Amino acid sequence: MKKSSLSGLTARTIGNPVYYFESLDSTNRWLKENGNLMPHGTLCWTGFQTSGRGRLGRKWCAAKGQSVALSLLIKPSNKAALLPLICGIAVCDALQLLTGKTFQIKWPNDIICEGYKICGVLCENCLSEDGGYAVAGIGINLDQTAEDFTKSGLPRAGSVRMVAGRAPAPELVVASVMNRLEPLCLTLSMYGFSKLRDNYEKRCINIGREVRILSPDGVIQLHGVAVGITADGRLLVDSGSSIVPVNAGELSVRGKDGYF
Repeated sequence: MKKSSLSGLTARTIGNPVYYFESLDSTNRWLKENGNLMPHGTLCWTGFQTSGRGRLGRKWCAAKGQSVALSLLIKPSNKAALLPLICGIAVCDALQLLTGKTFQIKWPNDIICEGYKICGVLCENCLSEDGGYAVAGIGINLDQTAEDFTKSGLPRAGSVRMVAGRAPAPELVVASVMNRLEPLCLTLSMYGFSKLRDNYEKRCINIGREVRILSPDGVIQLHGVAVGITADGRLLVDSGSSIVPVNAGELSVRGKDGYF
Protein backbone atom coordinates (compact mmCIF):
# COMPACT_ATOMS: atom_id res chain seq x y z
CA MET A 1 0.00 0.00 0.00
CA LYS A 2 1.08 3.54 -0.61
CA LYS A 3 -0.61 6.87 -0.08
CA SER A 4 -0.32 8.69 -3.36
CA SER A 5 -1.67 11.34 -5.67
CA LEU A 6 -3.79 10.60 -8.73
CA SER A 7 -2.69 12.03 -12.06
CA GLY A 8 -5.52 13.80 -13.89
CA LEU A 9 -7.68 14.27 -10.81
CA THR A 10 -9.49 17.62 -10.75
CA ALA A 11 -12.17 16.71 -8.19
CA ARG A 12 -11.71 18.56 -4.91
CA THR A 13 -14.11 16.85 -2.51
CA ILE A 14 -13.57 13.19 -3.44
CA GLY A 15 -10.54 11.13 -4.45
CA ASN A 16 -8.34 12.55 -1.70
CA PRO A 17 -6.50 11.03 0.05
CA VAL A 18 -5.66 8.21 -2.36
CA TYR A 19 -4.43 4.77 -1.29
CA TYR A 20 -3.03 2.60 -4.07
CA PHE A 21 -2.29 -1.13 -3.83
CA GLU A 22 -0.43 -3.20 -6.42
CA SER A 23 -2.77 -6.01 -5.37
CA LEU A 24 -5.54 -6.34 -2.79
CA ASP A 25 -8.16 -8.91 -1.94
CA SER A 26 -10.98 -6.33 -1.92
CA THR A 27 -10.95 -2.54 -2.03
CA ASN A 28 -14.41 -2.49 -0.44
CA ARG A 29 -13.27 -4.74 2.39
CA TRP A 30 -10.21 -2.58 3.10
CA LEU A 31 -12.13 0.69 3.09
CA LYS A 32 -14.97 -0.71 5.20
CA GLU A 33 -12.48 -1.83 7.84
CA ASN A 34 -10.57 1.46 7.86
CA GLY A 35 -13.25 3.98 6.91
CA ASN A 36 -14.08 5.08 10.45
CA LEU A 37 -10.55 6.54 10.71
CA MET A 38 -10.56 8.28 7.33
CA PRO A 39 -12.19 11.42 5.92
CA HIS A 40 -15.02 11.66 3.43
CA GLY A 41 -13.75 11.23 -0.12
CA THR A 42 -10.96 8.77 0.67
CA LEU A 43 -10.19 6.61 -2.38
CA CYS A 44 -8.69 3.12 -2.44
CA TRP A 45 -7.81 1.45 -5.75
CA THR A 46 -5.86 -1.39 -7.31
CA GLY A 47 -5.14 -2.94 -10.68
CA PHE A 48 -5.31 -6.45 -9.25
CA GLN A 49 -8.18 -7.40 -6.95
CA THR A 50 -8.03 -11.04 -5.92
CA SER A 51 -11.34 -11.59 -4.09
CA GLY A 52 -13.77 -9.03 -5.43
CA ARG A 53 -17.50 -9.56 -5.35
CA GLY A 54 -20.55 -7.91 -6.81
CA ARG A 55 -24.17 -7.47 -5.88
CA LEU A 56 -25.95 -10.49 -4.34
CA GLY A 57 -22.55 -11.97 -3.45
CA ARG A 58 -21.42 -12.72 -7.01
CA LYS A 59 -17.65 -13.08 -7.45
CA TRP A 60 -15.73 -10.59 -9.60
CA CYS A 61 -12.07 -11.07 -10.46
CA ALA A 62 -9.57 -10.66 -13.30
CA ALA A 63 -5.92 -11.34 -14.02
CA LYS A 64 -3.32 -8.80 -12.95
CA GLY A 65 -3.34 -5.65 -15.06
CA GLN A 66 -6.61 -6.42 -16.85
CA SER A 67 -9.03 -4.42 -14.73
CA VAL A 68 -9.31 -1.70 -12.14
CA ALA A 69 -11.12 -1.86 -8.80
CA LEU A 70 -11.79 1.24 -6.75
CA SER A 71 -13.72 2.10 -3.62
CA LEU A 72 -14.76 5.54 -2.42
CA LEU A 73 -15.64 6.55 1.14
CA ILE A 74 -18.83 8.59 1.51
CA LYS A 75 -19.73 10.32 4.79
CA PRO A 76 -22.45 10.52 5.98
CA SER A 77 -24.22 7.50 4.50
CA ASN A 78 -27.81 8.78 4.50
CA LYS A 79 -28.14 8.47 0.70
CA ALA A 80 -26.20 5.21 0.31
CA ALA A 81 -29.06 3.46 -1.51
CA LEU A 82 -28.71 5.93 -4.39
CA LEU A 83 -24.92 5.70 -4.73
CA PRO A 84 -24.99 2.81 -7.24
CA LEU A 85 -27.12 4.89 -9.58
CA ILE A 86 -24.90 7.98 -9.61
CA CYS A 87 -21.80 5.80 -9.82
CA GLY A 88 -23.33 4.27 -12.95
CA ILE A 89 -23.80 7.70 -14.51
CA ALA A 90 -20.22 8.68 -13.64
CA VAL A 91 -18.70 5.52 -15.13
CA CYS A 92 -20.72 5.87 -18.35
CA ASP A 93 -19.62 9.49 -18.76
CA ALA A 94 -15.98 8.77 -17.89
CA LEU A 95 -15.62 5.82 -20.27
CA GLN A 96 -17.40 7.65 -23.07
CA LEU A 97 -15.06 10.61 -22.61
CA LEU A 98 -12.00 8.34 -22.76
CA THR A 99 -13.09 6.12 -25.66
CA GLY A 100 -15.80 7.90 -27.66
CA LYS A 101 -18.08 4.87 -27.26
CA THR A 102 -21.60 4.95 -25.80
CA PHE A 103 -22.07 3.17 -22.47
CA GLN A 104 -25.43 2.38 -20.88
CA ILE A 105 -26.71 1.25 -17.49
CA LYS A 106 -28.60 -1.96 -16.78
CA TRP A 107 -30.54 -1.10 -13.64
CA PRO A 108 -29.36 -0.79 -11.01
CA ASN A 109 -25.60 -1.06 -11.37
CA ASP A 110 -24.21 -2.84 -14.46
CA ILE A 111 -22.48 -0.81 -17.19
CA ILE A 112 -23.11 -2.12 -20.69
CA CYS A 113 -21.54 -1.44 -24.08
CA GLU A 114 -22.34 -3.25 -27.34
CA GLY A 115 -24.16 -5.96 -25.41
CA TYR A 116 -21.31 -6.68 -22.98
CA LYS A 117 -21.16 -6.05 -19.24
CA ILE A 118 -18.09 -3.86 -18.74
CA CYS A 119 -18.46 -2.76 -15.14
CA GLY A 120 -20.32 -3.46 -11.91
CA VAL A 121 -20.98 -1.36 -8.82
CA LEU A 122 -21.35 -2.51 -5.21
CA CYS A 123 -22.18 0.02 -2.49
CA GLU A 124 -22.21 -0.98 1.17
CA ASN A 125 -23.26 0.72 4.40
CA CYS A 126 -21.18 0.63 7.58
CA LEU A 127 -22.45 1.60 11.01
CA SER A 128 -20.26 3.60 13.38
CA GLU A 129 -20.55 5.79 16.47
CA ASP A 130 -20.50 8.98 14.39
CA GLY A 131 -23.48 7.96 12.25
CA GLY A 132 -21.95 5.59 9.75
CA TYR A 133 -20.48 5.78 6.28
CA ALA A 134 -20.88 4.19 2.88
CA VAL A 135 -18.35 2.56 0.58
CA ALA A 136 -18.97 2.79 -3.16
CA GLY A 137 -17.10 0.04 -5.00
CA ILE A 138 -16.60 0.03 -8.78
CA GLY A 139 -14.97 -2.72 -10.84
CA ILE A 140 -14.17 -2.04 -14.50
CA ASN A 141 -12.94 -4.60 -17.04
CA LEU A 142 -10.24 -2.87 -19.07
CA ASP A 143 -7.93 -5.13 -21.03
CA GLN A 144 -9.44 -8.63 -21.23
CA THR A 145 -10.13 -10.39 -24.52
CA ALA A 146 -13.24 -12.31 -25.54
CA GLU A 147 -11.20 -15.49 -25.12
CA ASP A 148 -10.45 -14.57 -21.50
CA PHE A 149 -14.16 -14.36 -20.70
CA THR A 150 -15.02 -17.51 -22.65
CA LYS A 151 -12.46 -19.46 -20.64
CA SER A 152 -13.96 -18.06 -17.44
CA GLY A 153 -17.49 -19.02 -18.47
CA LEU A 154 -18.65 -15.40 -18.71
CA PRO A 155 -20.07 -14.98 -22.23
CA ARG A 156 -21.88 -11.72 -21.42
CA ALA A 157 -18.81 -10.03 -19.93
CA GLY A 158 -16.67 -7.64 -21.94
CA SER A 159 -13.89 -5.12 -21.54
CA VAL A 160 -13.16 -1.58 -22.66
CA ARG A 161 -10.53 -3.00 -25.00
CA MET A 162 -13.09 -5.27 -26.67
CA VAL A 163 -15.52 -2.45 -27.46
CA ALA A 164 -13.10 0.43 -28.04
CA GLY A 165 -10.05 -1.31 -29.49
CA ARG A 166 -7.78 -0.17 -26.68
CA ALA A 167 -7.77 0.16 -22.91
CA PRO A 168 -7.03 3.55 -21.30
CA ALA A 169 -4.45 3.63 -18.52
CA PRO A 170 -6.01 2.47 -15.22
CA GLU A 171 -4.99 5.63 -13.35
CA LEU A 172 -6.63 7.77 -16.03
CA VAL A 173 -9.84 5.76 -15.74
CA VAL A 174 -9.93 6.14 -11.95
CA ALA A 175 -9.30 9.90 -12.13
CA SER A 176 -11.94 10.37 -14.82
CA VAL A 177 -14.56 8.48 -12.80
CA MET A 178 -13.81 10.64 -9.74
CA ASN A 179 -14.00 13.84 -11.79
CA ARG A 180 -17.41 12.87 -13.18
CA LEU A 181 -18.71 11.57 -9.86
CA GLU A 182 -17.96 14.68 -7.80
CA PRO A 183 -20.70 16.96 -9.24
CA LEU A 184 -23.18 14.08 -9.10
CA CYS A 185 -22.45 13.55 -5.39
CA LEU A 186 -22.92 17.26 -4.73
CA THR A 187 -26.22 17.36 -6.61
CA LEU A 188 -27.47 14.26 -4.79
CA SER A 189 -26.52 15.76 -1.43
CA MET A 190 -28.17 19.12 -2.12
CA TYR A 191 -31.26 18.21 -4.14
CA GLY A 192 -31.77 14.45 -4.02
CA PHE A 193 -32.00 11.98 -6.88
CA SER A 194 -34.97 13.72 -8.51
CA LYS A 195 -32.53 16.22 -10.07
CA LEU A 196 -30.52 13.34 -11.56
CA ARG A 197 -33.33 11.01 -12.56
CA ASP A 198 -33.59 12.17 -16.19
CA ASN A 199 -29.82 11.85 -16.50
CA TYR A 200 -30.01 8.25 -15.30
CA GLU A 201 -33.10 7.25 -17.28
CA LYS A 202 -31.65 8.32 -20.63
CA ARG A 203 -28.74 5.92 -20.02
CA CYS A 204 -30.84 3.06 -18.60
CA ILE A 205 -31.05 0.22 -21.11
CA ASN A 206 -34.08 -1.30 -19.36
CA ILE A 207 -36.47 1.62 -19.90
CA GLY A 208 -39.09 0.78 -22.52
CA ARG A 209 -38.19 -2.91 -22.61
CA GLU A 210 -39.92 -6.00 -21.32
CA VAL A 211 -38.28 -7.23 -18.14
CA ARG A 212 -38.52 -10.15 -15.76
CA ILE A 213 -37.88 -9.58 -12.06
CA LEU A 214 -36.20 -12.60 -10.48
CA SER A 215 -35.58 -13.69 -6.90
CA PRO A 216 -32.02 -14.82 -6.00
CA ASP A 217 -32.98 -18.44 -6.74
CA GLY A 218 -34.19 -17.53 -10.24
CA VAL A 219 -37.95 -17.56 -9.66
CA ILE A 220 -39.84 -14.94 -11.69
CA GLN A 221 -41.55 -12.51 -9.32
CA LEU A 222 -42.86 -10.00 -11.85
CA HIS A 223 -43.08 -9.55 -15.61
CA GLY A 224 -43.77 -6.31 -17.42
CA VAL A 225 -42.30 -3.26 -19.14
CA ALA A 226 -39.77 -1.01 -17.36
CA VAL A 227 -41.15 2.51 -17.59
CA GLY A 228 -38.98 4.64 -15.31
CA ILE A 229 -37.09 5.19 -12.07
CA THR A 230 -38.55 6.54 -8.83
CA ALA A 231 -37.06 9.46 -6.88
CA ASP A 232 -35.58 6.92 -4.45
CA GLY A 233 -33.98 4.84 -7.21
CA ARG A 234 -36.44 1.98 -7.64
CA LEU A 235 -37.29 0.57 -11.07
CA LEU A 236 -40.89 1.13 -12.16
CA VAL A 237 -42.41 -1.84 -13.96
CA ASP A 238 -45.79 -1.77 -15.72
CA SER A 239 -47.22 -5.23 -15.11
CA GLY A 240 -50.26 -4.56 -17.28
CA SER A 241 -52.52 -4.04 -14.30
CA SER A 242 -50.43 -1.66 -12.19
CA ILE A 243 -47.11 0.20 -11.95
CA VAL A 244 -44.89 -1.68 -9.50
CA PRO A 245 -41.75 -0.16 -7.89
CA VAL A 246 -38.95 -2.73 -7.60
CA ASN A 247 -36.17 -2.61 -5.00
CA ALA A 248 -32.63 -3.53 -6.06
CA GLY A 249 -31.52 -5.17 -2.83
CA GLU A 250 -33.04 -8.62 -3.24
CA LEU A 251 -34.02 -8.96 -6.90
CA SER A 252 -32.43 -9.20 -10.35
CA VAL A 253 -33.65 -7.86 -13.68
CA ARG A 254 -33.56 -9.79 -16.94
CA GLY A 255 -34.85 -8.95 -20.40
CA LYS A 256 -37.67 -10.79 -22.10
CA ASP A 257 -35.34 -13.34 -23.71
CA GLY A 258 -32.05 -12.94 -21.85
CA TYR A 259 -29.74 -10.70 -19.84
CA PHE A 260 -31.07 -7.42 -21.26
